[in-house]
Amino acid sequence: MKKLYFCLLTLIFCVPAVAEKSDSLRISLLTAAPGGQAYELFGHTGIRVHDQHNDIVFHYGVFDFNAPHFFYRFTKGETDYSIGAAAYRDFIFSYVLRGSTVYEQELSLTTAEAGRLLDALLVNMEPDRRIYRYNFLFDNCATRPRDKIEQCLSGRIVYDESNASTATFRELIHRHTRNHPWLTFGIDLALGAPLDRTATFEEQMFLPSILMENAGKASIVDDTGVMRPLTGETHTYEGVSGISGENSPTLFTPLVVFTLLFALVAVFSIWEHRRGRHIRAPDYVIFGLYGLFGCVLFFLIFISIHPATSPNYSALWCHPFLWVIALCEAFAPGKRITTRLMSVLLLVSAGTIIAMPFLPQVFNPAFIPLALIPAVRSITWLWIERKNGRL
Repeated sequence: MKKLYFCLLTLIFCVPAVAEKSDSLRISLLTAAPGGQAYELFGHTGIRVHDQHNDIVFHYGVFDFNAPHFFYRFTKGETDYSIGAAAYRDFIFSYVLRGSTVYEQELSLTTAEAGRLLDALLVNMEPDRRIYRYNFLFDNCATRPRDKIEQCLSGRIVYDESNASTATFRELIHRHTRNHPWLTFGIDLALGAPLDRTATFEEQMFLPSILMENAGKASIVDDTGVMRPLTGETHTYEGVSGISGENSPTLFTPLVVFTLLFALVAVFSIWEHRRGRHIRAPDYVIFGLYGLFGCVLFFLIFISIHPATSPNYSALWCHPFLWVIALCEAFAPGKRITTRLMSVLLLVSAGTIIAMPFLPQVFNPAFIPLALIPAVRSITWLWIERKNGRL
């Protein structure tokens, strides 16, 4: 936050000179390549405003991890982000030094259009207008600059949609997280069927890299019908090598880890069946953990206002009702209700696995062994009950 305040103070001193809107006023679209941290994987977008006196970058998506209840509000979808401002040199260096290449596309705006864009950005910097409700798909650091640019034009932007992609939101996100399998797993678990909708051409520009690509091929058609390119010359500032980059491949991906866990549970269950007696402690751990993550999933589905969390069919195999089964197993192991709940669990788990290819949601491959574990534990319970003549 101190850095943000410093940037704001710097802006206050710079604005009077910039506000003259001289013919030297130039606007550029800046795109920072992805970094190594989770919140850096999708890159960043900024708008450079400069003339002979000033050189400032406005950028959306400023947040503070230390804000009260940040993680709870982020999970619920009530995170407030803000617009920030920084000296151009500081902005470029901050990304280059972390290893991210920065691309600068000069915008072919008239003096009047550049002035209107600057006015809009300065209005956004006012204390009572600086904060906005973040939406990671439809209102983020890339969509806001695009919308501001479009609003300032004396005309409209025509994008080249000849090679438009038909990718879904999930496919677009996976392009950036493919070398982070555990992050990909978490996203696939938390975000449900809406993420598997094909993103429209406009919606795909929630990713800074796609916004940059589309801007480079776009044109402005003014009110008289005259067409000009949206962008002019592009400058590239290479990131420092060896600092940021792709993660090294890891053997212990979610699919490998959970397949091994499933194999361990299966071997234990076979031994337990041959022994002919229930060993309930593993079920307390398994059902307890599944129930815990199921509570988080239900929170995202029924309480969170994030745009892609509901419906989420992963809740068919990861849900808080597994706590009920664990409690019945602990306090009513020989009762009919426990056997019935185990039968229901087996049917739901097996049915979910069979239905996965047909549901309107793409499931992470690691979900299959995870969904099989409760099925194996429930069928083991039923086998032992039948073996002992109680079923």
